[in-house]
Amino acid sequence: MNTSDTSSNAGNTGSARKVLIGAYVRTPIGKVGGKLSRLEASDLAAHALRSAVKRAGIKEAGLIDLVVAGHAVQSYFEPNTARIAMQKAGLPDSISAYTIQQQCASGMNAAHAVFAAIKNGEAELGLAVGVESMSLPPLIVSGHARYKGINRWLTTKAPKFLRKFFKTYGPLPFFGLADSGLGPLKQAKDPSVLNMIKTAQIVADLCGITREQADYFANRSQSLALTAIKNGRLAREIEPLVIPGVGVVATDEFPRKTDMTALSGLPEQARSRVVTAGNASGMGDGAGALVLCTEEMAARLGIVPLAELVDVTFSARHAVSMGLGPVGAVNDLLARHNLTVADINYWEINEAFAAQALACIKRLGIDIEKVNHNGGGVSLSHPLGMTGARIIGTGALELKEKDYELVVATLCVGGGMGAATLIKAYR
Repeated sequence: MNTSDTSSNAGNTGSARKVLIGAYVRTPIGKVGGKLSRLEASDLAAHALRSAVKRAGIKEAGLIDLVVAGHAVQSYFEPNTARIAMQKAGLPDSISAYTIQQQCASGMNAAHAVFAAIKNGEAELGLAVGVESMSLPPLIVSGHARYKGINRWLTTKAPKFLRKFFKTYGPLPFFGLADSGLGPLKQAKDPSVLNMIKTAQIVADLCGITREQADYFANRSQSLALTAIKNGRLAREIEPLVIPGVGVVATDEFPRKTDMTALSGLPEQARSRVVTAGNASGMGDGAGALVLCTEEMAARLGIVPLAELVDVTFSARHAVSMGLGPVGAVNDLLARHNLTVADINYWEINEAFAAQALACIKRLGIDIEKVNHNGGGVSLSHPLGMTGARIIGTGALELKEKDYELVVATLCVGGGMGAATLIKAYR
């Protein structure tokens, strides 16, 4: 496995400076087309940023050095989500902001960017936000369509009065089928294309994960999420939203009551033998923000840290076994700190697919009772850019509340990558 250069450099700067998680907060997670679907990604991110600043008790927002957003499905309707979100959140214009896209690791990479800036002495206080609106990705048409068929005629041979309307930024296609910005139809329908469901089946085959095991894990995820909603555990990390025409939204929409009978009756998806709509992560809308700072800044602002963010690693492998990406990232992370799997008290492992999460648990030799106490991607859903930030924040809260010593948050990443974060109790 190849660990990324940026991760290696940030984790081994030689600096004794600690990076603390000063606060974490998130929006509730909405279903696609659900209660949060009226909000742009920048609106969700702005709410998370504003709420994180408030929870940390930051009175002087001008002390914030940078804001980094992780956003997977970005749009030029809102270029640089981080900048637009911080402006909507009312943060000072003097704060630098930029946006990262690394598919499912976008939110975790945003945290890594702020972590690295603090570790390297470039910042003392920063905000990382992971965000996704999977309800509102723009519809897109391939750029090649500009130069074909009726679109080409409109820009070259149509009467002059028509042509002038089609010349902005070159010939623009006005006729053709648009795909969702989340992915082209070819990806779902062409058997030769490597889609995410296919990778999950490959990983299930490699690790001997059965349909029954995947359904059991999915049932567990839903049950744990519903319990965490009922007992108020998830409410402690959520800042409710007030949406005009909708009202107050304070609870995750996706978790639902199910059982093995219902799950086992669902059909397999995309020619797989294991993956169903019931044991795969859902699509959702949401944002989560982390306040990261030095010990000195925490003392100055009176911040009571949740935990210490110790390190972040990224690894890579062949895309066909993308789901095993966390294995390499975790092994690299533990080796860098002379730790073993047994040393970790709790794990947040993103459930892109139940079979994929189980495969990583099996390969790493993790006790499943230490994993995802409050549900995960299968039950809460997986807003792509948000999840990396969410699992770091949820892991830090779990560490604080359960008095754990060490927590690892990890996830697989489309294209054949993995990412992992080590969180430590700050005493």
